Amino acid sequence: MTVTTTVGPSPASALVSGDGGLRVALRAIGVIAHRDLLRQVKRPGVLASQAVQILFFVLVYAVGFDGMIGSVGSVSFSAYVFPGIIAIQVVSIGIASGQSYAWDREYGVLRELLVAPVPRVCLPLGKVVAGAGMVTVQSVLMLAFSPLMGVALTAGRFATAVGCYALAATVFSVIGLCLATVIKRVQTLQATVQLAMFPMLFLSGSVFSAKDVPDWLALVMYLNPMTYAVDLARQTLLGGGGLLPWWADLCALGGILTAVLALLRVRSGR
Repeated sequence: MTVTTTVGPSPASALVSGDGGLRVALRAIGVIAHRDLLRQVKRPGVLASQAVQILFFVLVYAVGFDGMIGSVGSVSFSAYVFPGIIAIQVVSIGIASGQSYAWDREYGVLRELLVAPVPRVCLPLGKVVAGAGMVTVQSVLMLAFSPLMGVALTAGRFATAVGCYALAATVFSVIGLCLATVIKRVQTLQATVQLAMFPMLFLSGSVFSAKDVPDWLALVMYLNPMTYAVDLARQTLLGGGGLLPWWADLCALGGILTAVLALLRVRSGR
């Protein structure tokens, strides 16, 4: 007599399939994001160091150079660089989220979560939600000082600027996580990020425009994804004066986000 045994789906595959798959994935993302936000809030030293970094950029560029340079077009230099100063903070923290993910993957709780019955892409996406949320809150606090920097801020411009920085935080958080999935060694990742950070920050139009540099350097600036984030934020806060139309900056950031999300999906599945 032949006995036929029907093998059903495993509990793990059943959990993430069907109608409840999306709900399970969103819950996993929320758990990772909640844990990461709690960890950041419980580390006041890190938040204080970020505040000191912001103060440094404001004092050096917005105050120190303002008396020497005077104005850029029809706006003061402090008002011109203020959107770029916020963008520097947003991008720096966004890229650093990849290093946090790499440490957790090698030595932290993500080692256990990698075997959880959820799509693996949920783990880095939780980091993206936490990092982008924290940076967006910081950008809101920094925008409150806009009048002191000579930026006339209306309610509409404020809301639009918050949206711009939230988009930039998401884009560069995903870029940082993509780097963490491509470069496996934590020490190599840290060195790579440090090597790329300063050229990316300062060749983005945050403190000077691509219109005022040689053509070859302007080309490098246009290849820098941060250039579009700075240009979009500057047009939003100052009401114009951008390198490209605002919709072109928005399309560029949207295209970059789509590309890096696709790469993150592929790499996190391995």
